[in-house]
Amino acid sequence: MTESMTPTPTTPAQPQTHADEGKVAAVIAYILYIVGVFSAHTISPIGVIVAYVSRDGAAPWVRTHFDQQIKMFWTVFWWVGGAVLLTILLVAGLITIPFAFLTGLAAAVLYLIFSIWFAVKSFIGLMQLFNSRPT
Repeated sequence: MTESMTPTPTTPAQPQTHADEGKVAAVIAYILYIVGVFSAHTISPIGVIVAYVSRDGAAPWVRTHFDQQIKMFWTVFWWVGGAVLLTILLVAGLITIPFAFLTGLAAAVLYLIFSIWFAVKSFIGLMQLFNSRPT
């Protein structure tokens, strides 16, 4: 009556991806984006860093949110950068006086439009995230 004492082979546990993996980081990035609108977008780069760092380990549906956050950031970055460039050219006097007012107005309008778009798009993405839906 000897029982076999051979251990049963065990396989290492496979890392399981939870259905909501990365959701908290996506919420943080959206909140940083929304708050960033009220701080002249000085906080928004932190949000895009969170999105870049967190997207690889995220669940597939959450990854769509990170991809959208990154795309939104760079879209606004380049358009607002163009508006800032127009303003710098205006201040430097490289744009003639008849066009100075129009250039400053165009820069301000571009900044306002893209800031509103950024905030609304972030809010909609946040609501989709809370409802566990991809973007």
